[in-house]
Amino acid sequence: MKNLRHYTLMLLIVALCTVLPLTAGAASASTSVNIKTQAVSLQFDGQSLLLPDGQYAFIYQNRTYIPIRFISYALQKSVKWDQKTSKVTVSEPTAAEKESLAKLLAGAAAGGKQPEAGKSLTIKPVQATLVFDGQSKALPTGQSLYSYNNSIYVPLRFMSEAVGTDIKWDQKTNSITGESAAYKAAQAGGGTTGGNTGGGTGGTDPVDNTKPTKESIEAAGSAKLTSLENSCIVSLGSLLTQYQAATDQTVKDSLKAQGQQEIAKCNVDFNKLKADVTAELTKYGYSLEIIAAYDKKYADDMAYVNLVAASLK
Repeated sequence: MKNLRHYTLMLLIVALCTVLPLTAGAASASTSVNIKTQAVSLQFDGQSLLLPDGQYAFIYQNRTYIPIRFISYALQKSVKWDQKTSKVTVSEPTAAEKESLAKLLAGAAAGGKQPEAGKSLTIKPVQATLVFDGQSKALPTGQSLYSYNNSIYVPLRFMSEAVGTDIKWDQKTNSITGESAAYKAAQAGGGTTGGNTGGGTGGTDPVDNTKPTKESIEAAGSAKLTSLENSCIVSLGSLLTQYQAATDQTVKDSLKAQGQQEIAKCNVDFNKLKADVTAELTKYGYSLEIIAAYDKKYADDMAYVNLVAASLK
């Protein structure tokens, strides 16, 4: 029971950090605006996400707006708010922050319920300085930041251009997708390298022209490992939340069984990932030291998932 309470507290801290709003400061004197929310599908680096409770997406003056803290987490960016100077700073995370961001993102995916379209909101323009990777960027003329429920909302296209990430809005499907440079590189990991792109010369094995680099194979494996870990954390966190809320013993027993099955599935998927990367590296004669690093990362990052396993037994 002590372990269960410990993990529940950890999960609660993650959830609170995830939905903690970026407090809007120094609201301008401009008139508030009434808008309707937009139901959207969100997918970043191949992972489906849900907006935290109390946060929304909306369209105003033909522009899509989304909470800047949420989208920064989705893009695995560090975001800080300085209330004294009304400054928002978005930057690359430190090594220590990367692990926290992954967990915060997992909490965002686990919590919250996608809001329906048509909810009426009153938004207020706010004044704030936006700094991306040390460089101040001003909104185009006629655009503004808006505040609702202590969260700052930013135009989606502006955010995309500011962070250099491919973020797209599909009006037909009401979907927002984002792909970071690292994710794109990992997805293209099996492609050709920069050299030997022309036709082969006599006696040259044509397979050599399409041989992936060791780095690209490892990067693709690392991206898949991160995705697997996030998926496992989200699934286990959701089951634990349901377990804590359940009062019927039959339901609790069923959730225990589901939790144990999910953990077993995560371990099977991890072992398959290792086997696939090992086979790919061996195929091209590369060394396998990355596999030990995968083992350590999986053990470290999934430590509190194992804590859930102990709680569910």
